[in-house]
Amino acid sequence: MSNVLTRPEAAPNQHGAHASVRVGNAVVLEARISTKGLLAVAAIVTSAVLGSAAIVLAARHGRDAPRPLPDDRQR
Repeated sequence: MSNVLTRPEAAPNQHGAHASVRVGNAVVLEARISTKGLLAVAAIVTSAVLGSAAIVLAARHGRDAPRPLPDDRQR
């Protein structure tokens, strides 16, 4: 058995993305995703970023809002 790792070459008509990560000499991680899958991941990331921005804006707006006046029973 040889220590040389071969990577299969992508066919020219294939669409999508391919990623390889090599950690040291023993670990190789490979991933492939189609164009539709890549767009789905982009949509999920976009919604997460926009959602967190809305939460931050709401939190900042709530912090800057004037405090309600205490009612007569709390005095």
